[in-house]
Amino acid sequence: MAHHDVRPRRYSALRWLGLLLLFCCLQGSADNSLRLEKLKAAYVFNFLKFTIWPLEGARDMPLFVCLGNSDARLQQAFTPLQGQQVNGRKIYIRPLPVKADVAGCHVYYLRQGGAPVPLRTLAQRYPGLLTIGDDENFIADGGIIGLQEVEGRLQFAINLDLIRQGHYTISSQLLKLARNTGMTP
Repeated sequence: MAHHDVRPRRYSALRWLGLLLLFCCLQGSADNSLRLEKLKAAYVFNFLKFTIWPLEGARDMPLFVCLGNSDARLQQAFTPLQGQQVNGRKIYIRPLPVKADVAGCHVYYLRQGGAPVPLRTLAQRYPGLLTIGDDENFIADGGIIGLQEVEGRLQFAINLDLIRQGHYTISSQLLKLARNTGMTP
């Protein structure tokens, strides 16, 4: 009888150990994902440092960063930006529901998954809107600054043609750091 008692306990202990390892692996994966989202939020903050909106240049006016396709993890990653100041302007983070209007937003950060309306339409409708996203085809689809993880490093590309159409200026220092500019000859 004692032999039967040891075997179920050993099996139960191994099962719990397996579940614990699985949980730790999933937790590590979730932590890495959150870390990547926080890194992207830090990039957005730095992009804001090098961007000036001349039509609304008053230093005391807030700067609205709207989050498209956001979930709790993305909102958590952008939370440290809430209330920070850049170029004398206070940043406000606003998660947007699906297909919400971006009126009043200065920056539209779009997480992978696609825009509720085509990015080219947003650029035409809101020329002062700086679109930033992390979808693989973000620049090709009409986005302005595209973030991509390349060989384990986060890099960005900038669409110069759309910047020229925008009602803002991006510093040449930032343009020099871009991977490519998506510029047409």
